[in-house]
Amino acid sequence: MDRENSSGMFCSVRILDVPYHLDRAYDYYIPSEYKESARVGSFVSVPFGKGNRKVGAIITAVKESCDYDDVKPVSDVSGGDELISEEAAAICRFLCDYTLCTYGEAVRTVVPASAMTSVSEYYSVTGEEKKIEKLSEKALIFYSHIRVRGQVSAQSLKSNFGSEAATLAQSLVKLGLIKKEAKVKEATNFRYITYVSLSDSVADVRTATAKMRSPLQAEIVSLLSKTGRITADELYVRVGKNASPQLSALEKKGLVRIEKIESYRNPYIDKCQNAPKESSPLSKEQRAAFEKLSALYEKEGPAAALLHGVTGSGKTRVIKEMIDKVTADGKGVIMLVPEIALTPQTVGYFCSQYGDRVAVIHSSLSQGERFDAWKRIKRGDADVVIGTRSAIFAPVKNLGMIVIDEEQEHTYKSDTDPKYLAHDVARFRSGKNNSLMLLSSATPSLASYHKAVTGAYTLVEMNERYGAATLPEVVISDMRFEGDSGNVSPIGTVLSESLRRVYGEGKQSIVFLNRRGYNSAVSCRVCGEAISCPSCSVSLTYHTRKPLSSTDDAQEYFRMRQERGMLACHYCGYKTRVPEVCPSCGAEHFRFMGCGTQKAQQELESAVPGARILRMDMDTTSTKGSHSEILEKFRRGEADILLGTQMVTKGHDFPAVTLVGVMNADSSLYLDDYRAAEKTFSMLTQVVGRAGRGDAAGIAVVQTSNPDSEVIRLAAAQDYKTFYEKEIKLRRALVFPPFCDIAVLTLSGTDEALLSACALKLSERTKELLSKDFNDVEAVVFGPFEAPVYKVQNTCRMRLVIKCRLNKRSRQLISCLLCEFGRSAKNINLTADLNPSSL
Repeated sequence: MDRENSSGMFCSVRILDVPYHLDRAYDYYIPSEYKESARVGSFVSVPFGKGNRKVGAIITAVKESCDYDDVKPVSDVSGGDELISEEAAAICRFLCDYTLCTYGEAVRTVVPASAMTSVSEYYSVTGEEKKIEKLSEKALIFYSHIRVRGQVSAQSLKSNFGSEAATLAQSLVKLGLIKKEAKVKEATNFRYITYVSLSDSVADVRTATAKMRSPLQAEIVSLLSKTGRITADELYVRVGKNASPQLSALEKKGLVRIEKIESYRNPYIDKCQNAPKESSPLSKEQRAAFEKLSALYEKEGPAAALLHGVTGSGKTRVIKEMIDKVTADGKGVIMLVPEIALTPQTVGYFCSQYGDRVAVIHSSLSQGERFDAWKRIKRGDADVVIGTRSAIFAPVKNLGMIVIDEEQEHTYKSDTDPKYLAHDVARFRSGKNNSLMLLSSATPSLASYHKAVTGAYTLVEMNERYGAATLPEVVISDMRFEGDSGNVSPIGTVLSESLRRVYGEGKQSIVFLNRRGYNSAVSCRVCGEAISCPSCSVSLTYHTRKPLSSTDDAQEYFRMRQERGMLACHYCGYKTRVPEVCPSCGAEHFRFMGCGTQKAQQELESAVPGARILRMDMDTTSTKGSHSEILEKFRRGEADILLGTQMVTKGHDFPAVTLVGVMNADSSLYLDDYRAAEKTFSMLTQVVGRAGRGDAAGIAVVQTSNPDSEVIRLAAAQDYKTFYEKEIKLRRALVFPPFCDIAVLTLSGTDEALLSACALKLSERTKELLSKDFNDVEAVVFGPFEAPVYKVQNTCRMRLVIKCRLNKRSRQLISCLLCEFGRSAKNINLTADLNPSSL
């Protein structure tokens, strides 16, 4: 191509939207008009492929020479600051190498969506019309929509055509009927406050207003002389919204100064003001833990520690002392919490200590709020960052410590590309910044505790509850014989009596049930077939919109179920009414099985008459701020019982809670997962630890149909060390993590026959590579077999599981498979998940 206008400089870029097998560095020459603005980390638009369609990319290197002769030019360059800083670029490279994701997936994970608004996609017709007659009616309407308008944004198409827009656009691009382009636009999601004040040229207000013909202009000048600088909104309230033209006229005359100042959206600003400071002294055990961590932090180079303390031992207090120490050195801190439900409590505590130096990042915030938090951090206005998993990428200046609270939680592992574990990113950033990585939990993951006892991490232990609080008494309630005494409720006799006693004492209770909805499944009484989702291979869950009244008339009760509830799929969101007859055999009678939080709430209302009950699950926390609202109501004593799923099991500190009830405690023990025992132990230990954290003694009632389970008994005794010793022996004998790594390769597609053929081909190719090019990689291959949930949204999934040690060579093997199948397998998608949170 013509390079007469070249600056003589070249750049290497990484395209943001390419499949894995095409994801590499590409060279372009820099036109002279972009010589100054084209910098490492800048966002650019470049021509790509045979059709030279414009795509977005990030400059990763600027150089004076290039190894290729026919080099295309950069089309456009963002005029703002670099999108990717040097550290962010290093994190992106780490994610690509460690999780085998594309560079574009890494960038969109590290940089908030609002900062990426400079990437805008547009579609327009190509003028090629030979294949129009082959289009379906829907595709033809889609094509005509674009042709009439000339150029249409991807966002506009999604608004008009819904979720099908991306699929339709992709098919028309393949046919050559439309083309896709990316244009560089600066981020626009900024919020400004307009301030108005008198200019310095107004020496005498009376003289100035006397010469004005407009009474409104005179009123504005007179008002500003009294109030001084005020916001434009406040001025409009006082003089009327029609004052805007007059205000502009006064500015032109040089009498009024109008300033637009950027404003940050911070929904937690109220928590940062007038909050009480921490005044409780450290206990002897807390002081010892702090001093050990402090000495580790002061050593040169990166370090990692595991703070293992029983529930209620005051780990957060120790963490706060460490944050004080780190920030006093002029360094920043990132503190991760596993769930949004824990964020309000954690934010409330740390905002009371550090005020507006705290920035919060989690998915329930609006894009604008997250963008503003990111900007505050990047500019150095906030040095304490609190958030869920994605906060690990916060652009903290001079990072001194990363804290991962409740570090055992599966939510720290992303289930979408890039499939990263927050711990891995934390280790990488700690290494780069010579900082401290601090893990904290009462029930650490076996992998983390194993690293601590073998010396990879420094182990810091706290074995006593803070102050006068003691660990709760635990009662294991055997549910096998409840029916013999006439109790058909999912709430056993022991738990219902305990709930009534605590309610009578004016104390609070927490009840945990890890299943939402009313009934977990609905099946036919004749053929036994469960009513399933038409798009997923799962049974539908019954949800109610109104409570179900008791009646002896079975037919009337069934009609009530139909009118007041619906069946829902928890995977794709499909909803339908309960059918009149069985879809399989036509029988009229159904069996409603299982108990979810909706039914449990109704049963609690019967078991404890008059008790105020709050329910906390996915259905009640779907709106913004709902987590905080429910928890604050319970904290203020506006409810007697908090019923919920895993959201209520960990991290919360409610001094008035003296009873914790666990329903169906053994359900997770029977999962087809090598971590089933670990997850059950952690969940039970955490939820039991919510009781008795104040002055009054606590009790926990654990309902189970397997009272002899060693896992349940060890959790009841809060005996983590014994559980670890037994479980780690089993893992070592069976060669499961932490004594190996596991890679799961998942093939997905809508054509089952093609999917099965590709799965067999993948298995054969993997074994072939292991016997030849990668014979130095020790691995055991299992499968192919169907995924635990085989079909989701009409897409079927098959898996290959590889036991190996993840290192450079084993990752090269998996990368080779991803590239080969990316090039050859049409209509089949292959993804890799390294050390998934569950199998």
